[in-house]
Amino acid sequence: MSNGPRINVVFLYCQDLAKQRAFYEPAFDLAKPLVDAKWWVEYALGHGSHLGLHQAEPSRLEGVDRAKNTIKFSFEVADIQATTAKLKALGATFHYDPRKEYGFYLAEFEDPEGNVLRLYERITK
Repeated sequence: MSNGPRINVVFLYCQDLAKQRAFYEPAFDLAKPLVDAKWWVEYALGHGSHLGLHQAEPSRLEGVDRAKNTIKFSFEVADIQATTAKLKALGATFHYDPRKEYGFYLAEFEDPEGNVLRLYERITK
């Protein structure tokens, strides 16, 4: 185990917090938020990491091309095919479906607001 820093929480700034909650909660079977405030919710993802959805001031996202964002993160999932199907049913657009890369499976998708994220599944065989 590394002695370096651990990422505590990753925040996604949202134009519509309710819409993003309606996507992320069923997409990743998120439990009741640890924080459920007017402007933000925060979920425990396991292993000490958290996901925060934060209502943004309109000016924060004005003119932003989220597909060109310089920060991306991936969700580690147990079954990338099933998760891909679930996300598609919830309206996610995939840049590419699951494919094997560097000893793991990877897929890339956009959430309802255009944030580009990834799915990751370890190959255990």
